[in-house]
Amino acid sequence: MTTAPLLTVCIPTYNRADCLGALLDVLQAELATQPGLVRVVIGDNGSTDVTPEVTRAFAAQVPDTRVLRHAQNLGPDENFCRCIAEVKTEYFWIIGDDDLPQRGLISVLLTMLKQSSPDLVYINSKDMDAVTGADRETLRSEALDATFLDRRAFASLIHVGMTFVSGCVIRRQFAPDAALRRFTGTHLVQLGWVFGALAQGQRFVHVRNRAVFATAGNRGSYAVLRVFGDSFQRIAREVFVGDKESRRLAELLVSRTSIYFLPSVVWALRQATLGDFDRSERAASAMQSQLGSSLVYRLLVLPLESLPMRSARWLMRFNSLIARLVSLYDRLNARARGALRPL
Repeated sequence: MTTAPLLTVCIPTYNRADCLGALLDVLQAELATQPGLVRVVIGDNGSTDVTPEVTRAFAAQVPDTRVLRHAQNLGPDENFCRCIAEVKTEYFWIIGDDDLPQRGLISVLLTMLKQSSPDLVYINSKDMDAVTGADRETLRSEALDATFLDRRAFASLIHVGMTFVSGCVIRRQFAPDAALRRFTGTHLVQLGWVFGALAQGQRFVHVRNRAVFATAGNRGSYAVLRVFGDSFQRIAREVFVGDKESRRLAELLVSRTSIYFLPSVVWALRQATLGDFDRSERAASAMQSQLGSSLVYRLLVLPLESLPMRSARWLMRFNSLIARLVSLYDRLNARARGALRPL
């Protein structure tokens, strides 16, 4: 009996043939143990290096592979959307071309998808300076540390982590073709599908194993404060609309991002340690439209840009304490509500 594919792995790529080759080597070995269950879609955004040769070699060895070779660089958002438009399976998983799944993860993931039927899965990651396959231990099903979360617990515990594309496995029905390009130009187009699954789905799984190896740092040059301090908040408020509970979920995502993530971004920009991002950004102009009325933003985030350096350092220490306390509260609250259940 022929088994229908359950999962499509989508790999958008551009001029990273070395990283892509390492990822495809890992996938080839993993998929050999799961015949017929996984399709692969590679979106080559008009690469000018040896990426076409790398993808051709992989497709010759893994027959259920679709390579989209774009005539020019269409930008990451459009590349993502074209990959997703090719998905015919029940689930899809975008993996960045410079990230790697832990050995054995795909096998464990397929078993979970078949047995638990989640609508959205988030997999913890581990940042590494150089991602390789040499030192990866095999993840076995008996070692899987995963829990079912309710919608509110998922939002409060994962929050900005949902922007990491390699960490999210999504049921395809929550990425309808008509809405794929809904948030093009935000650098967060994938949140249309991730937040859509969180808003419409019922079953959410958090894999707490750090089972995706991610290349540390970001090579993008976009305006990081505008993306995470404006676009992220706007998308959350556009997706989670309607009843009071949905609006509360949007504000929960906004507040947790402001507590856990934005202070460190503003501080790193001030310290010039954030990497290849637009360092001319200013918090007030980038985030005012979405966060201007937020007390958390006005007290914990905005002053980091203008306070004297010594005072700003103390505020960062205070922010770290607040983040730890809120994290503890979220976990205790989720446990008290029965929102954390072993898989």
